[in-house]
Amino acid sequence: MKGVKKVFKTLIYVVLMTFLIVILGSVLLEQFPQLMPLWNEFKAIIAELYESSKVKYGTIATIAIIVAVAMMIGTSRIG
Repeated sequence: MKGVKKVFKTLIYVVLMTFLIVILGSVLLEQFPQLMPLWNEFKAIIAELYESSKVKYGTIATIAIIVAVAMMIGTSRIG
């Protein structure tokens, strides 16, 4: 039971951190519209990485990689 609570807590933490990143990103783009071309370039690079990963590893493995990276970022503790 303790492990299930920890997994659930970790998933909630990852979702909340993702939500926080999205909110902060939208506020930053509203305050600094000159960053929009940089953001669009970043999105293009991420889309290209996703497509190449999908071709090389397949859809399910690519999604698993994305989830693993999101969990690593969301649960990392700095300091």
